[in-house]
Amino acid sequence: MTLPTEISGAEKRVARLQEATDPFDVRQGIIELGHVLGPRTADIVHGELGPLDDVLCVVVLRGGALMYPGFAAAFPHADFCMVGMRRSPDGNTVEHEYLTDIPRDSYQATIYIDCIAATGGTLLAVGELVSARCHTGPELAAVINSAAVATERLHLAGINLLGFSLYEELHGPVVTPDMGRLDAGDLFSGGAGRSGADGPNSDG
Repeated sequence: MTLPTEISGAEKRVARLQEATDPFDVRQGIIELGHVLGPRTADIVHGELGPLDDVLCVVVLRGGALMYPGFAAAFPHADFCMVGMRRSPDGNTVEHEYLTDIPRDSYQATIYIDCIAATGGTLLAVGELVSARCHTGPELAAVINSAAVATERLHLAGINLLGFSLYEELHGPVVTPDMGRLDAGDLFSGGAGRSGADGPNSDG
């Protein structure tokens, strides 16, 4: 596949999202970008791999939850599963909390949906989890932003990226520019959020 690929034409939306501080504005911005990223991902998958009814879409929670509507609309005949991820108690590894059923044993392609890739650790862990349960076919991660280190690391692991900015800087666990100062769970539930490494850009 001709990836990693940065999508053009949404720069103003991304900039508004990065400048937003109100939880509603950030949530709406992520949902809107999901409705751009979903169809663009579908175009690439259809153009390079064929029909979209043999695709598995994996929504990485909590960051990918707000992007789900855009991908559900763009992939109406695909299978979807949800995977919940969390940090280990020592903070050094990523562990899964749950994975919903994967209906089939084999897919033409698998798409991992998440907001941010910082180090790429979460998406790599998700890829290992899913590939142990089915034949994934070519793997693609659809994100809003990614640090350059995550883009390269995932690409080397065979997971190509599609998103709006894939070569951002990484400062500790934080991708800059980020998407405000709100935790992904707070965004989804409507909370006030908090700043620091727990933000939606702390992929791990």
